[in-house]
Amino acid sequence: MRALYLALGRDLSAADAGATHTVNMARALAKCGVEVTVAARRAGEAAAGLRTVEADAGRPWQFERRRAAAKALEREAEGADIIQERAEESGGVGVALASRTGRPLVLEMNTPLSGNANPIVRRAADWNLRRQARRARAIITQTPASKRIIEEYTKVPVYVIPNGVDPDEFSPEVEPAAVPGAGPDRIIIAFAGSFRPWHGVEDLIEAAPAVLKKHARAFFLFVGGGERLREVRSGAKRTLGAGNFHFTGAVAPREVPGYLAAARILAAPFSPGRDHARIEQYERYGMWWSPVKVFEYMATGKPIVAGAAGQVSEYLAGAALVYPPGDTGALAECISRLIEDTGQAEALGRRARERAAAEYTWRAAAEQTAAAWRQVLGGRQKVSVTR
Repeated sequence: MRALYLALGRDLSAADAGATHTVNMARALAKCGVEVTVAARRAGEAAAGLRTVEADAGRPWQFERRRAAAKALEREAEGADIIQERAEESGGVGVALASRTGRPLVLEMNTPLSGNANPIVRRAADWNLRRQARRARAIITQTPASKRIIEEYTKVPVYVIPNGVDPDEFSPEVEPAAVPGAGPDRIIIAFAGSFRPWHGVEDLIEAAPAVLKKHARAFFLFVGGGERLREVRSGAKRTLGAGNFHFTGAVAPREVPGYLAAARILAAPFSPGRDHARIEQYERYGMWWSPVKVFEYMATGKPIVAGAAGQVSEYLAGAALVYPPGDTGALAECISRLIEDTGQAEALGRRARERAAAEYTWRAAAEQTAAAWRQVLGGRQKVSVTR
């Protein structure tokens, strides 16, 4: 099977979940025997070993750039059996290529609704997402909540395939990175991510003083960058006190496993209520994300504390401590409990590692994706696959 995988809004070398998902899915598909070509805005070193082409569809209003990207990719599409496109707000090249070449389009919808703060832009982006969904032959999304939203505006088959992890890249055998300011006696609690509002990093910062009061050796490590990094760092300076935290800033994806390996506890304080741009969406549908960081955390074998938002509690059931999202007192108590009860911490980490390796790998996601493609190519009727 030959596939053209469109990720035209992505720099594959970027330290974000979208780039991580695209690169790892393409590699896993190749291991499953798929001849996959990835088209991205920029490929870079992170995509080494993959067959890539660079194309940029521009922004939603840059119609000429989108037409030029479709024309440039037409030969690649003609040589493929199937086209899959990450549904970006500026997307739609896949629809054009499917129309020109007759190849079936599968839309990968990681978010079914725009979160743009501008209501005019948001309505236009949602219209574009729905237009693409209605013209695809099938849709792949990551959670049942996302599937329910998508099925409100299209009748095409929807497959639910969670994100995953490479358990060899994130594993208990990874050499820990050196953490500035954290001596060998410190107990490192780590967060990794791009500091989006729903990630809830402010909840972790608010919970930290209660943890430090009980455990003075606690040290908080924040791995990653993003537009809100300066704002979050300023909050940590006001709340945590000098010598109790470190921000790495944006790091290359290959550096993340080492920082997680340096921690004793990993925190995923999901807090949808902090995302004011999406608050009405989350109140209506729940949090629909399938966070890559959860599976990366699980694969390390470290104990995890997480806000039980969306599918997170299902992924981590019996393999982590979860608490009501936004409850910073419960977050602090969970962290303290794992510091004090090393036996429970080790058992939870072991269970999380076992589950990630058995159920939530990129290889498993690629196998399910290829199976969905075969359904599309076989011309069968609607089949929904939900895990």
